[in-house]
Amino acid sequence: MDIMERLKTETAALHHKAESHPGQKALLKGELPRERYAEQLAQMLVVHRVLERRLRELSATDENIKRVVTEEQYQEPYLLQDLTVMDMDASGIDPAPGTTALVNEIERATAAQILGMHYVLEGSNNGGKYIAMAIAKVYGFAPAQPGLLYLDPYGPDQRDNWTRFKDAMLACGFSDADSDELLAGAEVMFNGLCGVFDDLGASRGLTLSAN
Repeated sequence: MDIMERLKTETAALHHKAESHPGQKALLKGELPRERYAEQLAQMLVVHRVLERRLRELSATDENIKRVVTEEQYQEPYLLQDLTVMDMDASGIDPAPGTTALVNEIERATAAQILGMHYVLEGSNNGGKYIAMAIAKVYGFAPAQPGLLYLDPYGPDQRDNWTRFKDAMLACGFSDADSDELLAGAEVMFNGLCGVFDDLGASRGLTLSAN
């Protein structure tokens, strides 16, 4: 298997666990309170700020990150716009325990692990586009406008951008050792996201059915 096939296949169970989390299912159904949606975006801003700082730092010396990661893939600007229209102060976010745990994992990760983490979040835009379509009316946001930019940052260019990302990953010719590290990073991110989602449900005493 090439690296993209391996990442997809070997993280399939974790991917399913994250996307079928009760909080994510409630979001897709338009049943997640607007306040909880804003909190989720805020926690993801904390995650992206740390991950993207590390990506920028590593891009100066790591040829694979330099090849794969482009400026448009940095999601912090989209999250800031979304939070602005939701009247949330992005400078005063209190990281939840799960967010803190994930950020700590990011801080100590190797370059290949960081790229594996980025793969998970970049790939989430494929499903995020459909979530954005499903919740636009629920929250009163216009498609491809602030409020939904993090879920659908690329609009009609999503498929082309994902193809370019995959092609760039394949062109890296990762060693077996690097591939193992990429996979380890992806697994950490999927598990970390579940921890973030768990905290968001608990923080407001929300009961979200898993059915």
